[in-house]
Amino acid sequence: MSTRYSKTKQLPGAIDYGYEGTDVPDDIEVPPCSIEDVDRAVFELFNKGIPLIYELRKQTTRIPVIFATGERFAVLRRKRPLRDKAGALILPLISIIRSGIEQDPTKGMTGGQTQPMVIKRRLSKKDPNYQSLINKLGLQNQDDFATRNHKLGRSLSGKTTGSLPGTISSRRQGSPPSLPAMTGRLLTPDLSNNIFEIITLPPVKYFQANYEITFWAQYTQQMNDMLTAVMASSQWYPGRTFRIETKKGYWFVAYVDAAMTPANNYDDFTDDERLVRYSFSLSVPAYIIAPEFPGAPPPVRRTYSSPEISFDVMKVGGHPTAPAGGVVPSGDPSSFLLADLTNLDDPQIASSMGSDPNAAALAAANPKNPGGTQLVGGPQFFEKVSVNIGGQKAGPEPTSILRMVTNPFTGEKSESLVKITTSNQRKGETVYTEGISIDLGMLNE
Repeated sequence: MSTRYSKTKQLPGAIDYGYEGTDVPDDIEVPPCSIEDVDRAVFELFNKGIPLIYELRKQTTRIPVIFATGERFAVLRRKRPLRDKAGALILPLISIIRSGIEQDPTKGMTGGQTQPMVIKRRLSKKDPNYQSLINKLGLQNQDDFATRNHKLGRSLSGKTTGSLPGTISSRRQGSPPSLPAMTGRLLTPDLSNNIFEIITLPPVKYFQANYEITFWAQYTQQMNDMLTAVMASSQWYPGRTFRIETKKGYWFVAYVDAAMTPANNYDDFTDDERLVRYSFSLSVPAYIIAPEFPGAPPPVRRTYSSPEISFDVMKVGGHPTAPAGGVVPSGDPSSFLLADLTNLDDPQIASSMGSDPNAAALAAANPKNPGGTQLVGGPQFFEKVSVNIGGQKAGPEPTSILRMVTNPFTGEKSESLVKITTSNQRKGETVYTEGISIDLGMLNE
């Protein structure tokens, strides 16, 4: 069984759900936004936003609003008015019933439901230590910044052995002072090489909540005032919309349906009290952000940037070689798009065709065999051992070195093409790999 909360590690090429990792910042808290926040926002719209007021005995009173839950929901669902403990009708009254939720809203939905959201980007607490090592300002007389003057000395191998007491040094190549530093403007903001702390939230989940609003009254004049207040208070008349807000700072747009359906009891001719009732629908495209419910993990995650990219220079004992290019001219017109930028010393634009890459590279690395073709025999009999027609291979290839190796069994020396697998410049270690091959000589019939 797999859910959004089951994926706890970031995988290469996979979509991040926003709950990967366990690095949760303790100084950032995002208030949750869920279905309950939408219900409260709709309730506050009719309870405080729209001026729904009636006058009784020369006193103005705000019409009570009830969000139907439990027993009241069952009563109002049957289109029956509420009564107090004495049995009298509570009128006028506004009742709100949530009629349903749609997970695929027809309006108000946008992108951003797949990737986590970046809500804050700030300098990390580790950045001051990093700035002390790189010394971006080029300060020379400050002990807590790495400079060449703080190096204690060098060993026989040329490596730095340490720093002076109370100072900081680094093996990094010192960067030249920036222009603001040389002109005395040290406080100029420069965020070109820093460690950033990135705060993210899981993606937003969009939905649409539908509500049924019912106005209850005993007099037609009261109902007219209530309907007029709703129709005249909308922010945009053609769309019949309201902006509803929550105490947490989230806001939504509520859409009022065009039809307002009456349901009066004028025609019943019974002893019941006269009842004036109108109902209409209201839809709110909303979203869920950082939900909190029993069992939900904390939604906020923190990651750090990597401000430095290291390009290592490799030094090996031997001659680096590469597979030789083909000698067959290319017949593809696209290969000659940049032919105007070449000169006579550039290699020929050729196509690659089925040649052994290792054999072609070894032949090309031999300075006594230009062109990569090794011929055996007299002028009338030529036997081709390796013909460099292509010599190309798809995908990246490790660096190959032409070295003189000694056969441990015969003691003979021969040239061999080896590949570098790993290299550690600080420790002076280089690991080569070579396939074992045995020359059985020429087999003639």
